[in-house]
Amino acid sequence: MEVMPGVHQILVDYKGRPLKLYLLMGARLRMLMDFGEAGTPEKNILPALTTIGVDPASLTHLMATHPDLDHVGGIHAMKAAAPQAKVVCGRADRLQIETPEGLADLRGRAHYHWHGLGMDDAARAAFIERAGGAGKRLTIDTTFVGDETLPWDDHGDARGRRVEILHLPGHSHGHLGVYLPWENAAIIGDAVHGTANRFLDGRAAFAPTYMDVDAYLGTIERLRAMKLDQLFSCHWPDCRTPAEVEAFLVESRDYALKAEQAIAAVVQVAGEAGVTLREVCLRAKPALGDWPPEKDSETRSMACGHLQRLAARGLIREHLERPVRYVWEPHWLGLH
Repeated sequence: MEVMPGVHQILVDYKGRPLKLYLLMGARLRMLMDFGEAGTPEKNILPALTTIGVDPASLTHLMATHPDLDHVGGIHAMKAAAPQAKVVCGRADRLQIETPEGLADLRGRAHYHWHGLGMDDAARAAFIERAGGAGKRLTIDTTFVGDETLPWDDHGDARGRRVEILHLPGHSHGHLGVYLPWENAAIIGDAVHGTANRFLDGRAAFAPTYMDVDAYLGTIERLRAMKLDQLFSCHWPDCRTPAEVEAFLVESRDYALKAEQAIAAVVQVAGEAGVTLREVCLRAKPALGDWPPEKDSETRSMACGHLQRLAARGLIREHLERPVRYVWEPHWLGLH
């Protein structure tokens, strides 16, 4: 589907959830944003390119917006299909994107050592296969930090249109998006999460998975300040009017603020006994969402981010044992 002139949306049914990949088709820029997991290029992307009439050999760039399996697991297969295309990603995410092992250990197992949540060794091996296979290493041609531009058309003067690179951290440290000034529209990957990750039928699949709360809230406010006419993401409904953009961003901000209150309350009620991250995921759930019970541990990314933010503000303390326990500070003692 062409959502804007020269911007095609490739819709993938990813385990019953929407996954929308984007192909930008300017006179000088042919960039695919995100790639699904290892089998997605052959099953979904390459057939879509054929339908559109695009030869993979004409692609100029492959952009990994952030390091998640459903976004970069297929990057090795896509690079094989389009070897001439430059691979680009956020500078802070590079180590998680270069290899399947980096994606597994630095992203997929971020909460495994200290909290016992995430993939065990057997699941890690299966994950690595879905991320392209053990031993693969990708050459990253360029890393972005935001505010770079890429040429869209053939004009070499002030008339030339340029795609602007957005740094949208929170879900990952180096998360990227793009801004098309002539459309006043942004494509933001998974930078903003609404109130849940959802199935195609709208039911909650699992919790939002932002990680750095301050960065996430900053990204939301930056996008609000842009006064966008349209906003497109990878898993959430397209926002096709300024009112829809604002509503989605405000809903996402308000959810994060309320989530922190709910998580803080769980820690406070636990008293000196404290709580683990796993316990927070379960006890705060009634205030957070109604996803299936088997997905309760997916709340760990968001919940851990809020716990770290509360600890940085001196409201809770962390007992660095395994698993880590979080204890409410009955009297604020200042910062350390």
